[in-house]
Formats: sequence, C-alpha cells, structure tokens
Amino acid sequence: MAAIRNIEMCVGVTKDVQGRTTKTHGVNQDITDRKKAEEALHRANRQLSLLSGITRHDILNKITGILGYLKLAEMKSSDPALGEYLGKMESATTEIQSQIESTRIYQDLGTNEPQWIELDTVMPRSQVLATIALHVNVQGVEVFADPMLGKIFSNLLDNSIRHGQRVTEIQVSLQTSGEDLVVVWEDNGIGVGADEKEQIFERGFGKNTGLGLFLVRGILALTGITIQETGEPGKGARFEITVPKRLYRFTGSANPLAGDK
Repeated sequence: MAAIRNIEMCVGVTKDVQGRTTKTHGVNQDITDRKKAEEALHRANRQLSLLSGITRHDILNKITGILGYLKLAEMKSSDPALGEYLGKMESATTEIQSQIESTRIYQDLGTNEPQWIELDTVMPRSQVLATIALHVNVQGVEVFADPMLGKIFSNLLDNSIRHGQRVTEIQVSLQTSGEDLVVVWEDNGIGVGADEKEQIFERGFGKNTGLGLFLVRGILALTGITIQETGEPGKGARFEITVPKRLYRFTGSANPLAGDK
C-alpha cells in the first residue's frame, strides 16, 4: 500500500493589461515530514498538559492538608511566639497554593492551532464594572492568534481596574503602522511609570501574582504579535498590540481603517 503524502500547492496567475488571465503557474511542495513533526509536537504538548494537571492536583491536595494541620496547631497553641511562627507558615503556604493554582491558565497555552478570531467578539464587555465606560471600535477585523486571545483583553481590563486606581473610561481602537495593524487599549487611570514600562511584562512583577501581563505577552508571541506600553505617566495606561500584515484581515467589503491616515 502506497504511503500517504502531504502536498502543499501554491498557484498564481498572470494577466494582461485588460485583466484577462494569460497564464497560470504553480509549485508543489512535499510537506509530509513537516506535518509529522507538527503532529508529534502536538502529542507531546497534550501529554505534558495532562502530566502538569495531575501534578498540580496532587500538590494542591497536599497543601490543603498542610493548611488544615497548621490551623489545628494554631488553635491548640497557647504560646504567642509559636502562634506567630505558625501564622507565617500558613501565609507562606497560602502564597504557594496561589502560585500553583495560577499555573492552571498555562495548561492549554500553545496546545491548540492558531485560528482566525473576530476581534470584536473577544472584548470583555460582560466583565466591565458599572463605574467604567468601555468604548470599543474594532469591528470588521479578524486576527490570526491563539484561541486564548480573549484572555489578553480580560487581563488588560483587570490591569486597568487593579492598577489604574481612578479609571472611569477605557477606549479600544485600531490604527496602522506601515502595513501592520495596531490594536490600542487605553484608559484614563494613573498610567505606568517610565521606569516600569518593560518591567510590567516580567513574571513576578506587581502587587498580585505577576502573571497577568506576562501571560498577555506570551499568548501574543505564539503567533508573532507584540505588545508594548506607550502611555504618558499620570494620564493613563496605553497598550499597543502590533499585528503583522499576514496576521490580520478585514471581514467586510469596506476597510475600517480607510480613513485612518
């Protein structure tokens, strides 16, 4: 029985000055080995995801037990100094528990094929507080990204709420930079200090788990999309997500950026 091969075919046409097709041309490429490598990588990712899920579950169960015994020890102890030590142990253990639970969001990262996603559908409208006005103008555009793209904007919203302090308005819009598309998320909060514009994307930076913006950059990088903070300190945060030309397309006949020069 003949082996099945995967062939990628690219076809082009040549037209004359009247726009009539005069010639067609194309090329075929055997991509069987590449497809096999991709399938092997997907299998390995699924196995690693399963292993990490099982390991996390087992560790969290042990931590729950430790916290329970620490509570019992605090209740039975009448020594203030010992009680203080037990409290510190409980606090450290709880922090470990939180950090392990936060890794759950990475379980599916990069395990699914990127896909075309309509940008407007992943805006976190239902998560916005009643005190904040969210203005979205990103209709008619699809982005080729990891299926976790929605978490990008959920995390940006969380960042505005947690760190903006006085945010009452958020604007999401589209711009161009050469042939690239720029998705702009900006709020009217206190902004980001000049010396922290890169630090905020590092793991562990911040007042909470430090995973929010680190995760944002990681998800976008899977398909070659980048993000940077360009806001003016004291006047609000501004995140620019740059999508290369090959990674976005317009869904309607009209270009929503036609008037953006």
